[in-house]
Amino acid sequence: MKNLSLIYFLFLAFISYGQNKFNVSGYVGDAKTGEKLYGVNVYTDNKAFTVTNEYGFYSFSLEEGKHTIYVSYIGYKTIEKKIEIKSNIKIDFKLEDDSFSLNEVVVKSSKIDNKVKSAEMSVNTLKAATIKKLPAILGEPDVLKSIQLLPGVSSVNEASSGFNVRGGSADQNLILLDEATIYNASHLFGFFSVFNSDAIKDVKLYKGGIPSSYGGRLSSVLDVRQKEGNKNKFNGEAGIGIIASRVLVEGPIQKDSLGVGRGSYMFAGRRSYVDAFTFLSSEFRDNKLFFYDLNLKANYDLNENNKLFLSGYFGRDRFELPKFLGTSWGNVISTLRWTNTINEKLFFQTSGIFSNYVYELDNLRSGSEFKWESAITNFNLKPKLTWYASSKATFKTGIDFTYFKFNPGKISPLDGSNINSDKFQNNFALENGIYLDSNLDLNEKINIEAGIRFSNFMRLGAENIRIYETGKPLSYDTVFNVFTENDVIGTENYSSGKVIKQFNNLEPRFSMRYLINDNNSLKTSYNRMFQYIHLVTNTTSPTPLDVWTPSGPYIKPQFSDQVAIGYFSKIKENKYDFSIEAYYKKLSNVTDFKDGADLLFREDVETQVIQGVGRAYGLEFLLNKNEGKLTGWLSYTLSRSENKVNGINNNEYYANNADQLHRLNLVGFYKTNSRWDFGGVFTLSTGRPVTYPTGRYEQNGLVVADYSERNGNRLPIYHRLDISATLNPKKGTNKTGKWIFSIANLYNRQNAASIYFREVSEVNDVETATGNTEAIKLSFFGIVPSVTYEFKF
Repeated sequence: MKNLSLIYFLFLAFISYGQNKFNVSGYVGDAKTGEKLYGVNVYTDNKAFTVTNEYGFYSFSLEEGKHTIYVSYIGYKTIEKKIEIKSNIKIDFKLEDDSFSLNEVVVKSSKIDNKVKSAEMSVNTLKAATIKKLPAILGEPDVLKSIQLLPGVSSVNEASSGFNVRGGSADQNLILLDEATIYNASHLFGFFSVFNSDAIKDVKLYKGGIPSSYGGRLSSVLDVRQKEGNKNKFNGEAGIGIIASRVLVEGPIQKDSLGVGRGSYMFAGRRSYVDAFTFLSSEFRDNKLFFYDLNLKANYDLNENNKLFLSGYFGRDRFELPKFLGTSWGNVISTLRWTNTINEKLFFQTSGIFSNYVYELDNLRSGSEFKWESAITNFNLKPKLTWYASSKATFKTGIDFTYFKFNPGKISPLDGSNINSDKFQNNFALENGIYLDSNLDLNEKINIEAGIRFSNFMRLGAENIRIYETGKPLSYDTVFNVFTENDVIGTENYSSGKVIKQFNNLEPRFSMRYLINDNNSLKTSYNRMFQYIHLVTNTTSPTPLDVWTPSGPYIKPQFSDQVAIGYFSKIKENKYDFSIEAYYKKLSNVTDFKDGADLLFREDVETQVIQGVGRAYGLEFLLNKNEGKLTGWLSYTLSRSENKVNGINNNEYYANNADQLHRLNLVGFYKTNSRWDFGGVFTLSTGRPVTYPTGRYEQNGLVVADYSERNGNRLPIYHRLDISATLNPKKGTNKTGKWIFSIANLYNRQNAASIYFREVSEVNDVETATGNTEAIKLSFFGIVPSVTYEFKF
């Protein structure tokens, strides 16, 4: 490892030596709001190229002399600025979405395409403006529903906010909101996500080629960033819809003489109000069904080089059926960040993060009243240093410290007493990571992004670990091909902070781009990922009741190896761009549940889950139209995802819950004039895998179903068309409100969320024991119209 580091820095010294170059650095922001922009292309006439980081900072080196700098970002006008370099200089840019002119600045329409130029692949970015233009169910724009329209991304059904990436399970996605982990991203049992579109600035999804700065999940990273707030003036916006209303206010902090704030703030809130109409029905009058969100972000410039950021989110769901059932769940996160521009080549940031997810279930039935509580909490410290070493080399290094507390569950009486209460043991863990990322231009044709991450995971006390008869919780019977539970013969006590089990692993990451010409490139990538925490569930999509558990003596960490190759192209000066990628992913220690598993309210979950191997492979196609009255994209995914676990399907590969052979998405936006915008989304996909009963038999008056192989059947083909129309206010008026009309499932397709079987007990409305079985299709949606009014103030 020491020799590897030495070679790395000798190489850096070699590429930097003898070059008479000076550094150009600065920030790129939105001219209207002052918000910094992430992922902006900054390049020169001599092919030097970089992109802004998540704080809008850029830096690269140029030789002494005259140059032209271009600053390009989709949705904004490209800036061209001529400069003469004799020393290190700082230049800040402000991008506008309309034509404008400044001294020594010229607006140009041509753009460079980072999708072709960089080594980054298997990555998709969506801006909040795009998400809000998509047709939305009940008028609520949804981040997670939006990314399901991208290649390689799928969902279990239309009422699930859980998503699958390249055949991975929903818990294999790392979901971040301003760097803090979101453990359950759903509202209303999956109909909506926790992300308020008004408060979101942009969304970036990594499906492969994942930088080594990210760890802890196998399939993807969804990096969601909140708005920073308007540094120039106070303003707000609000939306009133059928299912929920939302409001956002933002403004500057401590304005200077030019009226620009040294900082800014953003506060947003959202609440649904299904419960507000339950009084209309005597049957549902006392029911509760609602969710709410609160988003907060503030930033402050301590001085030219030091900035503070504070982010927060608080969200809750509440569902209650009087005298029967009540449940609530929600996330609380906060992030405090400090950034320091040490000099024109060094950018330092450090983040302190808190994340908590809590679930509560109240059983309100008479005679059996109890409360179930579970939670997962983590504290995270993440310092990171970026070194813009030269125009050909950038390095990032950092350390992650994450402390976990798992509360698997506590059952207690609703009267608040501790009589007959039962609390499972808390679990504790510490996950650490140290990483090094590099971006190297070897020549004009070849660019490499290479990195390595060392991850360490420790299961910690205080905890009593069960000891099983054979040393394992389950024994596999090779004759009958089943698992049986072993008896507990004792426990081993570990005091607070003592290491129960430790894992150490290296996770290499690599991406390379070969530039065929300015419009076409070939790319390839490889990454190894480890996941040390597991979602214990036997459902097809995440539910609030699911419990997270850490790796330890009986459950091993999951890990994956993924390779991908792709072709990227831009056409007609980036009016169109398209990409095609092929990937293969091998998974190890994937978790599944044994036949007949009972996961509810159990502490010994290791007796219900088994581990094996998996594989996923596929082909993804994406075509974008970026300009003109008609814009949008077409995506298509051809894929397979399978698991192989002893004791399931005769130990042969079987389709996992995320397997879909075909998935097609067509997204379009059409602007007729200044007042009307139209949008449409069509989705077509193979039905997801299910397990159907193949027969039944009766023994001693008990009817028992006989099932087919695991996931051996499929639901019918899924397809749906959604449309929307937006009426904007007239230009030249003081009106700021607009109306958004949408229809989900335009042609009333009754897509099957699930199919279940029951005994036919009635004939012509007369109860009769027929002995026959019928299949029942459960569908969530028919035609769903909605209208939303949005306005600014």
